[in-house]
Amino acid sequence: MGASPKTLADVLRGSPNKPSVIVTKGGPSLTRQQLSDLTWQVAERLRELGIRPGDLVSIAETNTIEFVVAFIGVTLARAVAAPLNSAYRPDEFEFFLDDAKSKLLLVPSKGNSNAEQAAQKLGVPTATLQFSGQSGSHKLDITSKAGSSLKRSSQGSAAQDPPKGDDVALFLHTSGTTSRPKGVPLSHSNLAASLANIVATYEMQPSDRSLLVMPLFHVHGLMAGCLAPLSAGASVILPAEGRFAATTFWHDAGTYQATYYTAVPTIHQILLQRAEKDFPKDKPPPFRFIRSCSSALAAPVLKRLETAFNVPVLEAYAMTEASHQMTANPLPKNGPHKPGSVGIPQGSVRVAILDQNAKPVPQGKIGEVCALGPNITKGYVNRPEANEEAFAGGWFHTGDQGFLDKDGYVHLTGRIKELINRGGEKISPVEVDDALLTHPDVREAVAFAAPDEKFGEIVAAVVVLNSKPADEAKAIADIKRHVAERIAKFKVPQKLYISDSIPKGATGKIQRRNMVAAFVKPDGGESGANRGGQASSSSKPESINGFAVVARALFALGVRQLYGVIGIPVTELASAAQAVGIRYIGFHNEQAAGYAAAAAGFQTGFPGILLTVSGPGAVHGLAGLAHAMINGWPMVMLSGSSERNEIGKGSFQELDQVSAVSMYTKWRGAPGSVAAIPDALQSAIQAARSGKPGATYVDLASDLLFAAAPASNISFDLPAVPGILTQDLSARPSAAAQDVHAAVKLLKQAKRPLVVIGKGAAIAGADAALQRLVDRAALPFLATNMGRGVVPDTHAGNSNAARSQALQGADVAIIFGARLNWQLHFGEPPKWSSGVKFILVDVEPSWRDTRKAAQVLKGDALAVASQLTEAWGSDSLSPQALQWAQDLQQKVKANKAKLEKRLEPTAYPLDFSTAMRTLRDALSAVSPAPIVVSEGANTMDNARVILEPVEEGRLRMDAGTWGTMGVGLGCAVGAAATRPDRLVVAVEGDSAFGFSGMEIETIVRYKLPIVIIIMNNSGIYGGDRRQPELQAAAAKGMKAGKFGSDPEPTAFVPSARYDRMMDAFGGENYVTSSASQLAAACRIAFAARRPALINCIIDPMAGVESGNVHSFNAPKAKL
Repeated sequence: MGASPKTLADVLRGSPNKPSVIVTKGGPSLTRQQLSDLTWQVAERLRELGIRPGDLVSIAETNTIEFVVAFIGVTLARAVAAPLNSAYRPDEFEFFLDDAKSKLLLVPSKGNSNAEQAAQKLGVPTATLQFSGQSGSHKLDITSKAGSSLKRSSQGSAAQDPPKGDDVALFLHTSGTTSRPKGVPLSHSNLAASLANIVATYEMQPSDRSLLVMPLFHVHGLMAGCLAPLSAGASVILPAEGRFAATTFWHDAGTYQATYYTAVPTIHQILLQRAEKDFPKDKPPPFRFIRSCSSALAAPVLKRLETAFNVPVLEAYAMTEASHQMTANPLPKNGPHKPGSVGIPQGSVRVAILDQNAKPVPQGKIGEVCALGPNITKGYVNRPEANEEAFAGGWFHTGDQGFLDKDGYVHLTGRIKELINRGGEKISPVEVDDALLTHPDVREAVAFAAPDEKFGEIVAAVVVLNSKPADEAKAIADIKRHVAERIAKFKVPQKLYISDSIPKGATGKIQRRNMVAAFVKPDGGESGANRGGQASSSSKPESINGFAVVARALFALGVRQLYGVIGIPVTELASAAQAVGIRYIGFHNEQAAGYAAAAAGFQTGFPGILLTVSGPGAVHGLAGLAHAMINGWPMVMLSGSSERNEIGKGSFQELDQVSAVSMYTKWRGAPGSVAAIPDALQSAIQAARSGKPGATYVDLASDLLFAAAPASNISFDLPAVPGILTQDLSARPSAAAQDVHAAVKLLKQAKRPLVVIGKGAAIAGADAALQRLVDRAALPFLATNMGRGVVPDTHAGNSNAARSQALQGADVAIIFGARLNWQLHFGEPPKWSSGVKFILVDVEPSWRDTRKAAQVLKGDALAVASQLTEAWGSDSLSPQALQWAQDLQQKVKANKAKLEKRLEPTAYPLDFSTAMRTLRDALSAVSPAPIVVSEGANTMDNARVILEPVEEGRLRMDAGTWGTMGVGLGCAVGAAATRPDRLVVAVEGDSAFGFSGMEIETIVRYKLPIVIIIMNNSGIYGGDRRQPELQAAAAKGMKAGKFGSDPEPTAFVPSARYDRMMDAFGGENYVTSSASQLAAACRIAFAARRPALINCIIDPMAGVESGNVHSFNAPKAKL
């Protein structure tokens, strides 16, 4: 062929009369000149139809002459060809056409109803392809469908404006193994570089003939099966069926003298299985080699192929983003071809094995396979985050794990996101596959990660046997024994399924991501399998609706709890969630459910999920979103919404919900198709826990939830998103080293240093790291209420009881995970000293706080605390600072003594001091330490001071940054659901209880270990505290208005029997009015760990009224 191609126009070079495309069973064939003429005719016709350079043309056709001609013709018109699987369902076509922004759809002359339906919905014009080839005259007609045209004028001659190297020629989507499929644009130069590499690897000549078995909508078939031989001047054989046909393969290979074929391992396995009866041993086809790519070919299978067909089998490594081939095993005369290896880098491609810091690893060490070369795309379309990850450091990061051997051959050990993490042991599923396939009875095998409560994941596998075993249990035991002789015991599949077949994708690739759904029930049983483990074909449903897609995607992402209120249109979603093993907790009101989801986010560091109905339900959910957002807790709200084709017509509960939530969310989205749902959910969950955690939103249109799509075409291979608490230290954002050293210098120079611990440190799980820091540096500290326990209250440096002195005296204060808002008095005098220097530790500091700070350490609290400890060294604080710490402890001791003196008397009627002291003593006897939620002005203020010590992080929750009343029972449910080992005690003011009191039924219904204690002082702040003049004026006005019997505005029914509400729902209930009664009720209820309510009657005049958030009015004398 001479020089390497620069664009696809060069593919058409070569001897004009030599065959280029041949259709079997006596079908038409084209010479190279005829192919060239036809493709340029197509290019001119497309220009006539109004196609402009850069326009995208989608092609929904099988492996036909029409496809080959149309594809090349589109690229010659300087348009972008986007092949599509002609078997897609309408919603899939809709997604791919819409995502690619297609300007024209080409379909066969017989049409494609699914594709045309989607195109019509999107307003994409459609044209048909009709090939005719009688009497040596060939023609490909492109005819616009009735009423479908671009409505553009002709765009000039294609021949006078040929393609350029930088023009995008091909647009494909990734297979979507870890998220929504990503659009990959490949230029003429990318494709030309890859074709040159493929041709050179296999030394393709004009005499070669490729028997095409891979689909042309896939980069494998398009590049290695079709365009590579064409660019070498060789020929392509197209099966008349338009696809791979095992029954005619060997006949076609022999009749048309094929010299090679390229395929995925599944096709090789099929041919191997039929070899004994189909393979023409006496007169085999003149194969020079067999190529395998796109999925790992197990070494035992490779050897069986070579033995059966007496031809070298060469495995290659390729990806869509690399215009297909990156590495390949060479022809035998050029070097060894190694079973289990994907060969060496070819042509212009460079390959490196890099660690997580993008640094090369030594030979033989496992890392990520990365590549460079002119064949690699410049990046995904409209996916900046994916591009940042995939092209970090200038290399293309494949996501595959592997190593280089001493000869430079690449060995893949699995997809990084497919590795099986068995209790911290990382296991390559490929290694397990290989071990299984060495068993003489195993024909196919695929290992995968199955969820497990103990280890997180365990090794599971599915095998297809050569024949049905007489005793399946014995067969499974024998296979396990066989595998145990070849790999470590912990790698042997714990779950092993025998099946008639293994689910595969559209290209024949085995997709590990679908194995759990096909074979493993959420409870660990067998999905659609009988007791013997023989999976039935019914376990692979043909389609899946939006409800099931949401549920399965959530489960794959790590969601195990769902909180909400269901109704139209999301009723079915709760059951779909239960079906995959997600616990649904149904509430009476979306506000309480939202607070539960937010609390779950705080307790676990993983986004809590709220489910609401459309319209008003979404509006009610705003309270939870706002609460999560202001507190920095990860949460996702999912809401149903109106059918998309009814928007603007006054649809049922119609509301622009995406706009409505915009003020209270950091990310929001609305998937446009069923296939796009998993990616939207993944984006929402990742965004909720990234940076400063917060709230996100996913809008689920009614029609989308009820729509169906093929299960095999939807990716559930979504990496479980780690919670903030469980994230590895290496993955957490850390502060710049120079900033850390500057902060340490400030602290060491301080005369009165202080550490302040906020709830951001609690959600980061910084407990041990912060304790090491305060121990190493002997720094005094205090905590906000929800930061309490991160460093235990009993620690010698705890200065909470000397808070005022600590704030007013500190000259350097380092703030971990808290904002300088009203709770920390804005960082301003008189509560703080005028010259205080702030060091802020925040993963995403606010603009205002940054301006006030002397030093900002932007990073995760745990990571930065670890950095500071390491940087501190062995130095001690200055003598002045040590004296400051001692002074604070003296103040702590004095204030604690004053508090105990105040708590010493036993009041009757009960006051807050006696009730809280009694409760404190009861809580101290519970092990493990319970989670305490408190709300209500007097109740919460007293609980903060009296209910101590707090010895662990995240054991205290309250109204939070906004002082939101009504959060109590929702927070209690979220805490109890996510941390079932802990008793949860909700200490509620009677006013605060009223916001969500009906959720006691929810607590009983789900048998949650929650004890509610209502501080019942008969009203908001208790009794009537108005000044006499105001009382008199109000009474006079009400009498004049004939409402004289109305109570004061802050009053409730005196001594209301809230305990009877709990009794009505079947929970434990108590009413107490003395310290001894309260102590007994607490002792019984705490020990039982069942839903209970203690109605604690206290003196209405025992508390105080909050005048503002910084000071309190003096108590009014008792009446």
